[in-house]
Amino acid sequence: MTASAGNTQVRDARGRIEYIDALRGVAALMVVVHHALVRVAPAYEEWTLEWFDPGRVGVVAFFLVSGYVVGMTLSSQTPRVFVVRRFWRLFPVYWLTTLLYIAVALITGYAPIEASVVVLLVNISMLQGFLGLASVLPVAWTLGIEIAFYAQSVVTRFARLLDRGVWLGLLWLAVLAVYAAANVTGVWDREGSMPLMMFTASVGLALYLWERGRSRALIALLPSAVIVAPMLGVLLKMNSGDDRGHVSFSLSYLAGLALFGVFYAARSRAFPAWMLKMGAASYALYLIHPVVILASFGSIGMPAVFLLVTVGLSLVGAEVLHRYVEKPTIEIGRRATRGSSPGRMPVPASREESAARRE
Repeated sequence: MTASAGNTQVRDARGRIEYIDALRGVAALMVVVHHALVRVAPAYEEWTLEWFDPGRVGVVAFFLVSGYVVGMTLSSQTPRVFVVRRFWRLFPVYWLTTLLYIAVALITGYAPIEASVVVLLVNISMLQGFLGLASVLPVAWTLGIEIAFYAQSVVTRFARLLDRGVWLGLLWLAVLAVYAAANVTGVWDREGSMPLMMFTASVGLALYLWERGRSRALIALLPSAVIVAPMLGVLLKMNSGDDRGHVSFSLSYLAGLALFGVFYAARSRAFPAWMLKMGAASYALYLIHPVVILASFGSIGMPAVFLLVTVGLSLVGAEVLHRYVEKPTIEIGRRATRGSSPGRMPVPASREESAARRE
């Protein structure tokens, strides 16, 4: 257990930042619990739509983490290494879980797969969430937005403008403002998650750059996240005079920021092993739980029992996927880029950045 000088983030023996892994695990678990309850407890779903959405809290925390980690990783890897390793880390597990979901949906009939050839092809690319198309694997809408943020960051990194590119977050906030204005005036009804999450990931990137004295963008982006984004959320939910859900949208977003803030404040502390283990398998957990929930639906009557069974099976399935699919494909990405130039940014690299080169 070590902590870097001048930066009190505790890391495990592999160099992974503990608060990041712990937060990933908790955020993923929040999403799993939320989706399990929504499936069997209509009153809970109604409450989340009106007042507070724990699933959105987890997603917001995920995107803050994503932005932070992208900054750390791209500061230690060339764009080519980053792209190759991210491909092998993300796509094989995603394709497998999507196929599993389709199979379970067809067998059970609980979630009819109605998608055109174009939608299916876009789903293979993982970009459906960014393009506003239907996602075959329900939770995968977030992945397309994450891929788009990766692409934006890779382009700015390639141009040696990563530290300035973080200001694009304000552009995405402006896009969200356009969506909100269009909804209020009734020009169109847009959901708004894409620009909001692109902005949110930029806040995470800004935090990383601010820590290292490379950008002051956080001074503008963080207040915008706390004040402007929730206000736009209220407007976003006022389409055609219907403001139902604006409290849930804004409060859940602020809670996601707060959740990240709590873990960030505890970054100098060690976290329980079970939390770190869950965090290491958080991506697999995020992807496999819709399959488990769909497969279990209809076979368990009591909501409490359904929740316990689906969460437990999701954790087990995530560990199996992480160990036997995710970790081997991650290693393929590492082998494919072994010997490549680290491609560090022209700034002093911290020890966690050196560890990120192994990601």
